[in-house]
Amino acid sequence: MYQYFDLDDSRFENLVIAICKQILGQATQGFAKGADGGKDGEFHGTANEYPSKSSPWVGTTIIQAKHTQGVNKHFLDSGFFGNNSCILAKEAIKVKNMVEQGLIDHYMLFANRSLTGGAKPKIIQYIADNTGLACDDIAIFGDDDLDYYLSCYPSIANMKNINLEPLSHAPAINLNDLSEVIGQLTQIFDSKNTNQEVSQVFRTTFKQKNQLNNLSDDTAKSLERNYLKYVWQIKDFLNDPQNQVLQDHYQNAVEEFQLQYIIPKQRELQYFDEVFNELVKYLTTRDYILKSNTRLVRMMVFYMYWNCDIGKSNDTP
Repeated sequence: MYQYFDLDDSRFENLVIAICKQILGQATQGFAKGADGGKDGEFHGTANEYPSKSSPWVGTTIIQAKHTQGVNKHFLDSGFFGNNSCILAKEAIKVKNMVEQGLIDHYMLFANRSLTGGAKPKIIQYIADNTGLACDDIAIFGDDDLDYYLSCYPSIANMKNINLEPLSHAPAINLNDLSEVIGQLTQIFDSKNTNQEVSQVFRTTFKQKNQLNNLSDDTAKSLERNYLKYVWQIKDFLNDPQNQVLQDHYQNAVEEFQLQYIIPKQRELQYFDEVFNELVKYLTTRDYILKSNTRLVRMMVFYMYWNCDIGKSNDTP
């Protein structure tokens, strides 16, 4: 991971052009700083390997780089996407003008923002609807994509006009996995649906788990009263065979939270109340989707705890 937020606009554009020279071709041309008309670079011809070597883009590809110095920004942040005055709305107008003039066949947008799987098709469809380009002719790239391409072409990070530093002070937790799960859960969750019985965890009872983790009785009762009635909904959602990918995201999030946050915090803090609340605060202040769904995040962290996926249990070594 790298400190993309620590770059200035010019160095970020240099980074994007360097990546495009690899995946599109060395003929990729960047432009000097100034009014860009919706493009920071372009490529004419047949791409090297995008979207794939067997079926590359052919024609004129316009490249746009959108840099932010903010930390933990998301493609779905309201200033970037979602209203008529946002950054993407303004860019779509420029792209539409190029489409109408026959100056563009394909469009690439790079930003140093988090891009979840649920957000990606939504944003691509938005660009398509507002420009006249087909969805297959639009590509968007976020932080994870930048990390991937820099792992494929590591020499790019050390180029003099980029000089990208490794991220030495990164947040300890990768939020993308939980963000994917919460983003999908919001689409089916029903706060009025609390009728189904919940089977108890067979490994450790809730009471025993609270004693092992030093969760106060008042907090335990509050969490149980507010969230236990929704546990079955989350359980059914995660166990649905159609949600296998989300199950994987959930397990990744559990491992990340337990190893990177909860175990170290339990050495520092006396009560699990503090660990629980600090984790929820950490998650909801560092990701747009999680911040927008604070109650679901708290509910999901409770589910992880109740289901003995996080915290100490009788079977904990």
